[in-house]
Amino acid sequence: MWSPIAFLQAAAQSVPVFYLAMLWPGRTAFRGLWSADAYYPALMYDSGVWSVWFLIATLSVTPILLLIGRVGRGQGFGRWLLRRRRHLGLGSAIYAALHLWYYLAHERSLPAVLFDLWQLEFAVGWLSFALFVILALTSNAWSVRRLGRKWKSLHLLVYPAAALALWHWYLLDWYVGRSIFWCGVCLVPLVIRPALRRVRRPIQS
Repeated sequence: MWSPIAFLQAAAQSVPVFYLAMLWPGRTAFRGLWSADAYYPALMYDSGVWSVWFLIATLSVTPILLLIGRVGRGQGFGRWLLRRRRHLGLGSAIYAALHLWYYLAHERSLPAVLFDLWQLEFAVGWLSFALFVILALTSNAWSVRRLGRKWKSLHLLVYPAAALALWHWYLLDWYVGRSIFWCGVCLVPLVIRPALRRVRRPIQS
């Protein structure tokens, strides 16, 4: 018999529904794919900021799991979140690829792209995207089995990828304070993680 609770549980476990939930809030970033009149700076900002949002979400998974372990509650949510961590990373990569696509479509010239490549602000962006590609291509069960213990070491590349992405943003953003704010937000899960690791006993309610 159909029930709303069963439907919601099935939806929560559905990978396609999860991707729809990730892409729907940032749908304005996709309007440039079908609208030639879309405002280029807005497309670049929307695609970039949503890429950073999901990057922060990806980096936050481990601190959340550590907090759940210390509190001793929410293990079900923790297991669900752990299964979705790779998808969050892929969501960030999707928006990063969209960001790059808009840039290439706007330049429309290989010499112009190559000229930009020699400038620091663009070079760090390209390098960050290259690391995102490596992470995205290995975010699957086959890669986990194939690489074994090396898989976790490889996926530590998310940290330099994040640093380079934020550096790219800082160098190009007209509003320096905004990029500094996002750098600070991205640092929060990295600061919390070692602090939670030092907590040995569960938090008492």
